[in-house]
Parts: sequence; structure tokens; C-alpha cells
Amino acid sequence: MLSNFLVYLAEASFCLAVFALAYRLLLARLTYFTANRAYLLGALAASVVIPLLAFPGLAGLLAGSVSDSPAAGPLPLQLSWAAGATAAPAPSTGAGPDLTARLMSGLLALYGLGALHKLRAAARNLRGLTQLVKRHPNTDLGAFAIVHLPAPGLPAFSFGRHVFLSPLHEALSAEERQQLLLHEGVHVRQKHTLDLLLAEALGVLFWFNGLLPYFRQQLKTVHEYLADEAVARAQTSPRPYGELLIKLAARQPPFALAHAFSNQQIFLRIKMLTQPTSSPMQKLRFLLVLPVFAFAWAATACTGAPAPGEVAAPAAAAGATAAPAAAASRIGRITWLGNTYLSTVELNEALGLKPGDAYDSAAVVQRLNYDPSGRDVASRYMNNGYLFFSVKPSATRQPDGTTDLAFTIDEGRKARLRIISIVGNKKTTTTALLKLLPLRSGEDFSRDKLMESQRLLAQQGEFDPTKISIIPKPVMRPDMPTDFVDIDLVLTEKAKP
Repeated sequence: MLSNFLVYLAEASFCLAVFALAYRLLLARLTYFTANRAYLLGALAASVVIPLLAFPGLAGLLAGSVSDSPAAGPLPLQLSWAAGATAAPAPSTGAGPDLTARLMSGLLALYGLGALHKLRAAARNLRGLTQLVKRHPNTDLGAFAIVHLPAPGLPAFSFGRHVFLSPLHEALSAEERQQLLLHEGVHVRQKHTLDLLLAEALGVLFWFNGLLPYFRQQLKTVHEYLADEAVARAQTSPRPYGELLIKLAARQPPFALAHAFSNQQIFLRIKMLTQPTSSPMQKLRFLLVLPVFAFAWAATACTGAPAPGEVAAPAAAAGATAAPAAAASRIGRITWLGNTYLSTVELNEALGLKPGDAYDSAAVVQRLNYDPSGRDVASRYMNNGYLFFSVKPSATRQPDGTTDLAFTIDEGRKARLRIISIVGNKKTTTTALLKLLPLRSGEDFSRDKLMESQRLLAQQGEFDPTKISIIPKPVMRPDMPTDFVDIDLVLTEKAKP
């Protein structure tokens, strides 16, 4: 779960990078400000949604190796230690998984602290703006309300439907004041604050991503261009309005969520006011947005989506009764790597498949992992001491329509039984129960004997058969040729009628 969330954050960050680069190269200099605003908002929304739109099998489809069968990619293998309804926990093979889990937890904790810090900063900004509205006199003009601030050094800025003015702006001429209010009224009417709130919310989610400030700044810039454009259209010449911008040049407002009338980008705004409108042909650049979005989706669908076989295999390993999909190809070559205990001929015999047979991913998983007859590959190893055996299968579709199977084996070290203990038995002594079981200290580990022990204990009638747990505890001995494993049999006696 943690790794999935981290992958999602990485894929969303990748989308943000793609969309930011496309905007910078294709659209930032165009004067189609409304379309630019739509692109920026769409890019933010798409970066959140696209990683969730997984397309299983897309990676194989693009590579031309997808099979019509549900498992064209690597076939996962999950070994089960018990039959029926009770499955014993998988053995621990060392500190690797624990280290990975701790690292994931640490990354999640770091992410949570960063998001919390960013959330507190955003909440502080919102609280500061609402306090300004509550503490100072307001003049409601219908379309928006003017908040009269006492400090003369603040620039004019807006948030929501409120326009904040200081005594400096009260001293403007009637024409200049009208231009200022017209400018701020555009922010209110077009609801630019909602854009910044969206960017701020995503800034909390992706606080570590330096592209969110870029998107927020570009949105602010486009907002100012839209407001400047509206004021310039109402004037016979943009010069008086440009002079007003220079006259009121001031520092940024103290809140990141506010729109300042005149800010540090004043010369860019004046340049945009005076430059010619982009030609209609340049509007065709927006058509390039479609392949950009398609590329971001295809890239994240390839890396983040599980292959169909990854969903089907665990169900098959757990004894699912769903019918396997119709085999659309035949098995080509079968290769084994890493095997020393069993020869390739013995492994092929245990697998029970040969070139030319119909390829069925569920059947492959069953013959590798667990077959009720005990003739699967895992049984050949785990019934002979190889407790830590694992196999990584993969399937590759060939141009001639066949599917090559490759199996990489990690046999692991052999393990012998050391201490066998029984917990939860009150009526029958441990010694009496152990005599019934085929488990003996000093013998090689055997999965079949464990399952037989479970069956015998269930037949005693005094224990709940659904609550018989087998807990293996490996004891690693790096300086010895074999390891030990302790077995705990945890029982629950049936309740008295």
C-alpha cells in the first residue's frame, strides 16, 4: 500500500514535469490568456487523475509482446504453506523485507510531516485573510466588497470577492481608482481565487515538488494578464494604465493566495499589454496539448498498472475456481536458471508442460506453486528441506505466436527441524500430540509433513480446524551448511456445547 502511494506521487510528479515543459515551450508567450489558464488548470487536474487511469497490459502492447491470455508479463508466485482455509504465515528469510518496510514507513512519515507543515502554512494564510476582512471596515459594491486597510504600505490585492485597498489607493484620481477597481473586479468575476486554492491544495499533496510553485506563479501571471487585458480594452490607449502600474509598483502582498494589483512582474505585464496579439495560426499550438496528455497517460499506465497476470495469479494460487482464460497461444521454449538440486529434466517433469502445449497462465502458476497431487515444482523442493525456495517466472510472446517460459530459481539454503512446540492444548498433553505427528527434530523441513500434521490435529475433534496455525521460525546459521527452523503449532480448543 505504501509503495503504491509513493509510485502514485512519482507518476503525478512526472506528469507535472511534462505539462510544465510543454507550457513553457509552446504556450507561455501566447496572448490567448483564457486558453492558457484552462491549460494550466487542466494540467494540474490531469496530473492528479492520469496516474489513476491504469491500462493493464499497455506496456506489453506498445512493445508488441502482449498475449491474448491474461498473463503476458511476468507471472508472480505466492507460495502457500497450508491447504484449505488455514494458511500458515510465510517464513521470514532475513532482515531485507523489514528494512524495506522501515524505509517505506520512514518515507511516509517524512512525507506526512512535510504535508502537515505545508497545510499549516496554507491555513495560516487563509486565517490571516479572513481576519483582515473581519477586523477592518468593508464597503459592499455588489459585485465585490472593498476592505479598507489602515496600513499605507500594502499594495492593492484581492481574495475571493474582497478587494483590499490602503489609504494610498484612496488618494488616487477618480480615473485611476476606476482602473484599479476594474482590474480587481476581473479577478473577482472570473473567480481567480479558486485557481489559487486548487494550486495551494495540490501544493500540500505535492509539497516536495518544485513545479507546484511554478504552476501557481504562472496562474497568477495569467490572471494578471486577463485583468490587464480587460482594463486595456476599456481604454483608448494602454499608456495611462501602464503608468498606473508603474506608479503603484510595490512589494508582494503578505499572503500567497492574494492577487496584487502591481507586483514584481510589472514590466512583463506592460510588455504583454503592448505586444501584438498572437496570430490565429499560433492557436494551433493548443492541438499539441492532446499528444502531450496522451504521452503522460501512456507513460504512467505502462509503469504503474499491474499486468493482468499479476491479478489472476494470486487468485489461482489461493485455490480460486474461476475458469482460466482461453489459451491464445502455444508454449515455445522452456528454460530454467539457477537450479542445482534438480536437473532441467526433473523440473520439466514436475512442471508437467512441454513445448507445443496450450499456454495457460493459471495452470503454470498452479504447477509451480501448489498442486493437490504434490507434483508441483515447489513441493519437489520444499518437501526436501528447501524452506527458502522461490521461483520467478516470466512469459514472453514471440513473433510466431508462441509464448516462451523462463523460470529463475533461488533454491536457498536447506533447513532442518529443530524445536517443535504446540500451544493452546489443555486436554491432551504436548507429548501425546507430538507422537501423532510426522514431524521429528533433526529431519529436513517438509511442507507435506506440515500439512499432514495440520490434518491430523484437525481430526482429533477437540481443536477448531479453522484455527490451527503453523508458524515457522527460521534460525539462520551462516557458518554452517544448513539452517534450522522451529515450528510452533498454535491450536484453539473447541468451545464446550
